Amino acid sequence: MSHDCWNQIGVRGDRTCLTLETVIHCHNCPVYSQAGRGLLDRPAPPDYLAEWTKRLAGDRLQQTEETLSVALFRLGAEWLALPGDVLRQVLPPSPVHSLPHRRDRVLRGLVNVRGQLLLCVALSDLLGLSAAPADAADSLAPGSYARLVVMARGDETWAFETDEFYGLHRCPLPNIHAAPTHASKILATLTQNILHWRDQHVSYLNRDRLFDILQQQTL
Repeated sequence: MSHDCWNQIGVRGDRTCLTLETVIHCHNCPVYSQAGRGLLDRPAPPDYLAEWTKRLAGDRLQQTEETLSVALFRLGAEWLALPGDVLRQVLPPSPVHSLPHRRDRVLRGLVNVRGQLLLCVALSDLLGLSAAPADAADSLAPGSYARLVVMARGDETWAFETDEFYGLHRCPLPNIHAAPTHASKILATLTQNILHWRDQHVSYLNRDRLFDILQQQTL
């Protein structure tokens, strides 16, 4: 019998194989199954396993070493980013309750996040950002909306509101550049890198500097 009888007298051939009356299709025939097992069991070419092991390991290494996980969001007209690991929750906007006998542009008050009262800050006021112009209302990230974001560093937890929250993004390292050091604005002092994303320059904030300033501003 031909080693590829399915192509000669089987369903791909002239269908004269008498076994077809019983098995209906070559896929159900022991001869076809045995040929398939033989194909899978044949020895791999020299260096085949080593080549694929190296290739797959290289892909994983590239994914972990050549990208940075960041949380992207917009305040006014400015796109900003924080390290992805500071995020704890992202929720729809919630009412913010002002603190008694305290008027502070940065510390807005308390917000109830699933039964826990958290301090809510206005990052846009802290960073001195202006509102987005009316002709810039179109979103760069369709499907994203204003959100209440909860971030944490150790035991320190803060909530802040965004005009638009894109989500987590893996930014390629070649798209990350050093931030200018000559600017004096507080946004510049908190920006450790500039990210290039969707033709935008995104300020990547230094987590520790941000948390330290929040503590100083709200004491």
